[in-house]
Amino acid sequence: MLTEAELYDAALTHFAENDLEAAVNAFKELIEIYPDYIEGYLGLGHAYERMSLYDEAIEAIQKAIEINPKDPLVYTSLSMCYQRKGMIQEAEDAMAKSQELQMETSRSST
Repeated sequence: MLTEAELYDAALTHFAENDLEAAVNAFKELIEIYPDYIEGYLGLGHAYERMSLYDEAIEAIQKAIEINPKDPLVYTSLSMCYQRKGMIQEAEDAMAKSQELQMETSRSST
């Protein structure tokens, strides 16, 4: 069985080559085998976003938030999807949450 990193690298390769259907399938395989691998959900969300499948992207990113609700990056990604979908208030709320978490992280590391 391939490791998380190997599956993720394969999915990223498809994404980088703009083979988005293959990327989606690879990210889905990754999260099926490793359901707590947050990067798999983020990658899936970004692939869907690039395909203009914003509802699917939002759903994937919300799964990442369930895994780690303290990660500012997931809220930034969510904000981008909401913005592309024209959901401006939701985009602003998600970005505010990202910024709040970034501030907490910088305060706790000092």
